[in-house]
Formats: sequence, C-alpha cells, structure tokens
Amino acid sequence: MNPDHNHTETTAEFDNLLRFGVQAALATTDFVSACNAYRENLPELAPQYAAMMPPGSARAIAYAMFREIWNHLPRPDQGWKPLTLSKPERNAPCPCGSGQKYKQCCGPLSGTSPFGPSGFSVLAYVLETIPVAQYKNLPFRKLNPEELAHVAEQWLKDGRDAVAAALLEPLLLDVAKLDQRHEYAFDVLCDVYLEQNEPARRVALAERLMQATDRDLKSAAMHRRCTMLADAGDYAAAWTLFKAAQRQDPDNPSLSHLEVVLLASQGEIEQAQNRARFWAARLRKLGYEEEGIVAFMDDIARDPQTLLDMMQGGADADEEDAGFTEVSAEVADALIALVEALPAPSCQHRLSPQDGHAGPLEPEAALAAIEAEWRNVYWRDDEEEDVGQWEETGWIDWLAAHPLAWQSFAVLEDLAGSLEDALFPEEYDEEIDWLEETLLDHAMELLRVNIAANQAEGCTLEWGWHQNRPALRLIAQLAEIAADSDEALPLLEWLLALNPSDNTGHRVALVHHYCAAGRAAEALAVCDERFPGDALSGMRYGRALALYLLGRRDEAAAALAQAKKHSPNIHKTLAAASPRMPAMTPGMVTHGGEDEAWYYRMDWLPLWEKTGALALLLSH
Repeated sequence: MNPDHNHTETTAEFDNLLRFGVQAALATTDFVSACNAYRENLPELAPQYAAMMPPGSARAIAYAMFREIWNHLPRPDQGWKPLTLSKPERNAPCPCGSGQKYKQCCGPLSGTSPFGPSGFSVLAYVLETIPVAQYKNLPFRKLNPEELAHVAEQWLKDGRDAVAAALLEPLLLDVAKLDQRHEYAFDVLCDVYLEQNEPARRVALAERLMQATDRDLKSAAMHRRCTMLADAGDYAAAWTLFKAAQRQDPDNPSLSHLEVVLLASQGEIEQAQNRARFWAARLRKLGYEEEGIVAFMDDIARDPQTLLDMMQGGADADEEDAGFTEVSAEVADALIALVEALPAPSCQHRLSPQDGHAGPLEPEAALAAIEAEWRNVYWRDDEEEDVGQWEETGWIDWLAAHPLAWQSFAVLEDLAGSLEDALFPEEYDEEIDWLEETLLDHAMELLRVNIAANQAEGCTLEWGWHQNRPALRLIAQLAEIAADSDEALPLLEWLLALNPSDNTGHRVALVHHYCAAGRAAEALAVCDERFPGDALSGMRYGRALALYLLGRRDEAAAALAQAKKHSPNIHKTLAAASPRMPAMTPGMVTHGGEDEAWYYRMDWLPLWEKTGALALLLSH
C-alpha cells in the first residue's frame, strides 16, 4: 500500500471519529449512552484503526477517546462550557457502563490522551452543527479567539474561504473589544480576502483595526497596511506609515521584517541587508535571542550575494549603520544633572496578582500619557530618516519638566539602552558608567516598589505580557553589568523567578554563578529540572561543570562529550592556550560559531581554571 495513501486514510478516519464523537456527545447529556454509541460505530468509522487495536482492548480505547472528546467539548447547550467528566476512583464502577470496576476495565488506558500529548480542539466540529448564517450570533466573549482563528485557517486551506469569513468577520467587528489575542484572526481574515480577491475589504479591515486601543493589535494592523501600500507601489505612504508604527511600538520585532521587506521591494538589497544586520543586534538586546525572527535577520545578513560589499569593508563598516550617534558635552552634563536629582521610586503601575502570576505592569493613566508623549519627543523623525535622539536636546528639557517620567520603565529602558549606543566624549567614561548603573538601580527599586504596593511579592512577571518586558530587560541589563560582583547571583535568581521561561537567555549566567558560589547542586537543578535538554551551548557546558563540581566525574565526562559534539568551538577555544580572536560583529552572536565560543571563554574560562574542571576538558 502507498504510505502516503495510508496516512491520508488514517487522518480521514480520525476526522470521522472526532466528528461523530462531537455529534454523539451533543445529542445527549448522558455520557454512558453517548459512549456506547461511539464504541459501536468506531469499527465502521475507522476500520484501519480498529484493526490495529490489540485483542480485548476495543472497549477501553473507545472509552479513552470519547472521554477526551467529551471533556474538551464546548457545548452550546451549556453556555459553551464542557460537561467535564471527573476521573473515577479505581474501585468505582467504570463510566463506560460495563459493570466492572474502573481499574479492571478502562482504567489502565486512562493515563495518556489517545490524541497525543499536545491536546486537541473539537471546536470546528461543534461549529459544523450550527448554521453558518448564525455565526454572527456566537457568544464570542466565551470563545478563545485564537482557537477560532485556527479553525478558520483550516477552513481556508480546505477551500472554504466564505465560511471562514463568516466566522471571523463578526469576531472582529467591535474594535473596542479586541486585543492582542485577536491578531491571529486578523491575519487569517486578511488572507481570506486575498484568496477572494477582495483588496478593498483587506484595506478596510486593516484601517479599522489600526484604530484598536490594544497596542499589539494596532501595530499588527499598521504593519499589514504597510505591506499593502508597498504592494500597490505607494512607497512614500508605506514609509510614512512605517515611521508611525515605529513610534507607536519601537520594540516590536515585526518592524525588522517589515523594514527589510520594504527596502527589498524597492530594490534596495544592500540597504536591506544592512538593516537586517542592525535588527539582529537590536533584537538580541531586546531579548528575542531564541525566536525565529533573529535567525531570519541573521540569514539575510549572511547572504553572500547581498553582503559582498560590506564583507569587503570589514572593520571599516560605518558606525552609523550600528545606530551610534555622537553626544555633546552639553547633553551629557544636562543628563547627569537630571539623574543626580532622581525622584524616589513610587507606585505608578497596576498589577493583578492571581494564582501566583502578577499579570501585566499597567501604567496609571497619567503615566501612560507621559509615555505616549515621551515617544514623540525622544523618538522623533523627519521626512528622510530617524533623527538620533542624542542629536536633539528637546527631550532633556522635557524630562526636566516631567519628573513623573522617571517612574516609567519604558523611559528608563530607552535611556539606559541608548547609553550603550551613544558616543560620549572620552572624558565622560566614568560618568557614563555611573549613569547606567544609577538608572538601572532606580529601575530595580521601582519594580520592587510596584510589586510590593500591588501585593504581588512572590508572583511571576511573565515575558508574555508586553507591558512587563521593559522592566525585565532592565533587570537583565543590571545583572549583566554586575557580572563580576556579589550582586549578580541574587539579581539573576530574581530575574528567573520573575520570568521562569527566561526569554532573555540569562540562565547560562545563573548556572555558572551557582557553580562559582559553590552551589553546584542548584546549578544542575536549573539544567535538569527547569530547562531539561536545553539547546543553548552554554547550558550544556555549564551542566558538565556542575557535575564535575559534584564529584560525578563520569557523568561530567559524558556531559562534556555531548557539549563538545553540540558546540565544538567552545571546547576548542577553552582548550587553546592563546586562541586568536575571531571576527566579531557587535551585538551579534552566531550559535555554535567562533564568536560565541570567544564570549564563553571570556566569561567563564577563569571559573573552569579555578575549579580544576579545565583539566577534565583538556583530557577529552
């Protein structure tokens, strides 16, 4: 039998099982009768699948499958909530209706989902039971907009674009009620209109959602409208809107893709490559190291056909391409005077602590207005290009007149981050270090004040909330400049307690600081319990180091062999007596590359030497 044909038939059988299961469940609120109907029809619905069942297992498998469908089913007759069936006690009668005890009947197959570990959705099959004309009356506030978008996207792929539009159009009707969760639905509906050759409806949709109050959704609409203008050849309007989108949300990673596409579409290939290089560096600084957009920018930047001229330029690459601007002594002195008079941190943000999560850091109305005004003052642009913020002095006077701005994480991040990209007079070196440290210390205390005032101590402050990212990036920056002090470890611990998923990639430093502090067991726990199988090269070498310090030498040697296989350049650079510094691009690191290995050596070679672990590395 043709394997592809077999796969297609198996997929169709599972589709049959899900559709019939939903129909059987919606026909009654009695689980046993619905489950019996499902079990009786399973051989006819999925003959190949039924033939693969081990002898005597059909009843238990059918129960396990139908129970999953039943528990995931949003029922229109129950307010779009499932009638969840709780797990029975081992000695209770089996819910399948066999009369046997659960442990002797269907219990043995209850541990895992027959549909896989990632779960599944049956919403599409529920929607099939409702007339398409009634989709406009769906209770959208009770339904997950991303799940609805997924359903619509599948329908679009199946050629059912009219039905997809009927589902998404009423979902996106009331702009005032939409937020970032609706971005997926917006993208799919744009694709639906593209498939239907309805350019006017695409434009109207994008321009309507450009009025959204949610920043992420508004930005997505502005970006999509930009591409529409470029596709129509109206590049002047596209660039005007791009600048507006940049002011609206300057840290949005999608800006990188949008700018490069706009440049490339105008034939500015070399400039597109330059901007890709800039964006890769900026996005790493903003904490998007592990996301695909950074790798995409790197790929563009490394393309030999578009980067030949820059590669020949080498070290003579223009500093302006990297975003550097010169700072006058007048501006430096004015900023130092302002920071010397910093107001005490105060609570100007709202948090919504619940179940151990703090929620988003929402600025109070007055501070939100300050932040909006700041973006226009600090990140202003002219008709040709962005004006470097340090080239203008208006923002200095604005800060002096608006002391509330010092309570904003967004303002503090702009200033602290820009210090690294600005060229101050040489005599200001010590003052600039002091400025950065003072601003970051202020940010740390400001975050503590807001957490305490909102009674959110011990709660996480996840990266997933866009509003939390400036504060998290500031704490990460503080941890980096404190790397050689005793303050680094508690800062890293706090950073990963606030954001356990560690989107900023600071777990490598945490592991090595634990090792340096004689806390190797905690370092190993970070590797094996919090981030098992982590692909970061530094984590692999850190795990080997922790095992060595725990006296588990054989395991350390095995872990080191795996680390060497994954990233041989780090092993080679650590082992070398006097390695030559490779070509480096500021702000960029190549995974597995010689530059990554060089940075690792600079940061952690003294620790490998001090602990004696380098001898193990040299022997392998």
